[in-house]
Amino acid sequence: MYNSGILDYYLMWITNVEMYMDKLHFIVNPVAGGTSAIDKFGAVKGMLDDMRFPYTYEFTQCKGHGRELARAAAEQGEKYIIAVGGDGTVNEVASGLVGTDTVMGILPFGTGNDMVKVLGIPTEPREALNVILADRPRAMDAGYVNDKFFVNVSGFGFDVDVLLKHEKYKKRFKGMLPYLLGIVDALTHLRTLHLTLHDGERVWKKDALIVSVGNGAYIGGGMKATPFADPFDGLFEVSVVSSISRAKFLRLLPAFIKGEHTGLPEVEYFRTKELYVECPEECLINYDGELGSGMPVRYKIIPGAVKMLVQQDMTAANAEEK
Repeated sequence: MYNSGILDYYLMWITNVEMYMDKLHFIVNPVAGGTSAIDKFGAVKGMLDDMRFPYTYEFTQCKGHGRELARAAAEQGEKYIIAVGGDGTVNEVASGLVGTDTVMGILPFGTGNDMVKVLGIPTEPREALNVILADRPRAMDAGYVNDKFFVNVSGFGFDVDVLLKHEKYKKRFKGMLPYLLGIVDALTHLRTLHLTLHDGERVWKKDALIVSVGNGAYIGGGMKATPFADPFDGLFEVSVVSSISRAKFLRLLPAFIKGEHTGLPEVEYFRTKELYVECPEECLINYDGELGSGMPVRYKIIPGAVKMLVQQDMTAANAEEK
């Protein structure tokens, strides 16, 4: 099934001897996307074997293990480390590579795959491998919140409540259904957060339902929380949805999903390099789909933190970085 394009792969690595000599090292989450990550990674291995392209791989064994493996592999001299899994795996591997010279790639074989939507990386095995073998790295920003890194979106409020409800449903259902059920469940328990925000220039108070701090644009498998975010511009995009009635929030939600909410009167949308937030309510923090400790939080952007393999058109404006 995947052998028809082998000639294209040969032509690709013939023009990229450096990657061939250094080999690829994969960090694989074996439970990402159910069993689909393992199945798709098997297809990728078959393609690499067909063209005798050198690679090694190892599996994550628990939450947080990907960061440890990535950091250790970079310290051992691996030049190319590829995260195989969903957004959680991408977060862990990227966190382990922040500040290193190691180049990172992504095989997006999870459920939501939100980060790759803004990077333009396909989810089909052959096309995703094409992006990796083309060897076009670009220095991508990362966010830092308290003691955690994130490369996509962090936030708190409604999206965290959805994640907590999602955990309850994913034991019984697969795919995106647990997340959709989580949204419905969280809507019945909307919470107002009484926030104090400081962006380095101004301090203000805000009653809000959801705050999204975006290096990337998407959350929850495709909702465009921070639609204009650019992970290469050295800035966060921040979306703050005001505390409104459940009926108004339901009317706003479709616009939020499509990224058409930024100009609405119920939404405050701005850019910043840093953000400090205090909240008296109990509040966990979402960073790339994982949950961490709560308030207060201090966000800081780290420009060019990770060397990421991206599509060709994403390198055109920044070709000097390669």
